[in-house]
Formats: sequence, C-alpha cells, structure tokens
Amino acid sequence: MFLTFAVIGDKILVTLKGEKYMEKYIKKCPKEPSFSQKGLNGYSYSINNTSISIDIEDVYKGHEKYCKSLVSTFIYYVISGNGTFKIDNEKYEVSEGDVIEIPKDTEFVFAGKMKLLLIMTPPFDPKNEIEGSDNDLY
Repeated sequence: MFLTFAVIGDKILVTLKGEKYMEKYIKKCPKEPSFSQKGLNGYSYSINNTSISIDIEDVYKGHEKYCKSLVSTFIYYVISGNGTFKIDNEKYEVSEGDVIEIPKDTEFVFAGKMKLLLIMTPPFDPKNEIEGSDNDLY
C-alpha cells in the first residue's frame, strides 16, 4: 500500500495510490491532549489502519525520559520549530522539514520547542516500551 501524508493546519490529508479520500476519511486533530508529560502534549489520531499510529507532539521542553521500543520504528517529522535529538548517544540538531527515523531497539530522547508529527509502526504499545533515565538535554 502506498500512503502519503500532508499536514494542513490541524488536519492530516491521507492519499492512497494517488487518489484523495473523500472528506469523511480526513481525521481531525483532537482538541484536548490524548497524553501529556513534563515537556510535551500529545494528540493521537484515531485511524482505521491498525499497522501504524499517528500523533502530533507539541513540544515545549522535551521528552521527559529516554525511551526505546522493542518492536516499533519511530518516524518524526518536524512541522515547526527546532530542537535536539539524542539517538544512540549522538546529538542531532533538527528543524522544520526534517524527518527523523529511529529504528526499534534504539534509545533516544529530544528537547526543544517544536511541533512534531510522529508515525509509529507497529503502533505504540506501552508493554513494548522501555523507559530510561531523565532527559539530559535540558
């Protein structure tokens, strides 16, 4: 299946094999956070595709702790702002338009002031996540 995503304001436009879905297939960003931690608010999209999860992360400080998934790949797209990702103990500066791909079994954390689109495959499942030490980027 070939999928493309376009972020337009608080909407994500999904295109499948070059054909636009009708309006009823457009998923709106929740008005209230689906999850929060010290440093960010997250908004989870309710989608029909069970092989991925899609979230918007409104980062005002950063991810509270290092994390690693035993099964999922994290794909972040920087919608706006900038920050720093620390992936496998290496620092990377990121800004609007960048894509960050973090494979399973890879420890990471981030800090900054940015809006991120997160696509995880397979979808987020807390039983597959390992929480590490506190964020040392701030």
